[in-house]
Amino acid sequence: MRTRLTSSLTGLAFLAPALVLFAVFVVYPIVYNAQASTLDWDGVNAGTFVGFDNYLRLFKDPVFLTTLRNSALWIPLTIIPQALIGLLLALALNRKLRGSTIYRALFFIPAILSPVVVGIVWQRIMDPFNGVVASVGQSTGLQWLKGNFLADPNTAIFAVIFVNVWMWTGFSMLFYLAGLQLIDASVLESAKVDGANWWQTTTRIVFPLLKHTHLSLLLLGIIGSLKTFELVYVLTQGGPNHASEMLPTYAFQQAFQLQSVGYASTISVVLIVIAITASLSMVRVFGSGFLTGKEKTR
Repeated sequence: MRTRLTSSLTGLAFLAPALVLFAVFVVYPIVYNAQASTLDWDGVNAGTFVGFDNYLRLFKDPVFLTTLRNSALWIPLTIIPQALIGLLLALALNRKLRGSTIYRALFFIPAILSPVVVGIVWQRIMDPFNGVVASVGQSTGLQWLKGNFLADPNTAIFAVIFVNVWMWTGFSMLFYLAGLQLIDASVLESAKVDGANWWQTTTRIVFPLLKHTHLSLLLLGIIGSLKTFELVYVLTQGGPNHASEMLPTYAFQQAFQLQSVGYASTISVVLIVIAITASLSMVRVFGSGFLTGKEKTR
């Protein structure tokens, strides 16, 4: 009994620093936000308790509904292209190719750049008067390239999504490269001996064996999409007329520009609930769907 107690206390002592940090920097802010969401509060003076009025107001707010629509567009239109392009790049660079290390570094560089820097650069590139895209349109006669994509309510969200895909595709490529290098080479050799071509090997063997990589990228993509702030704020600040507004940018606007901290906290709480629900749903669906052959035989 004493040995078990000593062992338990030792393990708890090693876990204590991580638990304290988790409580201070994760649990406490969530609880604080949840409590603040029940107040009519400007962040400076004492707040007034309003119960669930902020939540009722939230779902009648057309701008909030726009942010949900934009999130629904953002998640598939960023995760799927990033994963597909990243997988293709990983398959190409996983071979014995001269200079493959240099190519890997070049494709991965955008992912380590600051989103603020990326936003400023792409803002210049998409400048409808002096930008690179407009110059290409002028040279080739493609007049649609001279459009002001970031200032058009119909294209602003898609322009920001395009930049986000450009920025994070290298990150997906790196994940897939790591997954490809964990695949036993004998499995691929056996498929080749059995007469499988490149397409059959990729779709029927390689792709299923990368199931854990798919799930990891999916979860990271959902969480990253829901907390996107810097890139959207630098490129469009959520405009024009909230056309590219996301949940974090709207919460920032309410808290620091309109001094409605209680309402901003409500948006943050809803964001946390959506992120947790989406992540758990993906784990449940894809975790039970991707079964290995051994699990299927049980």
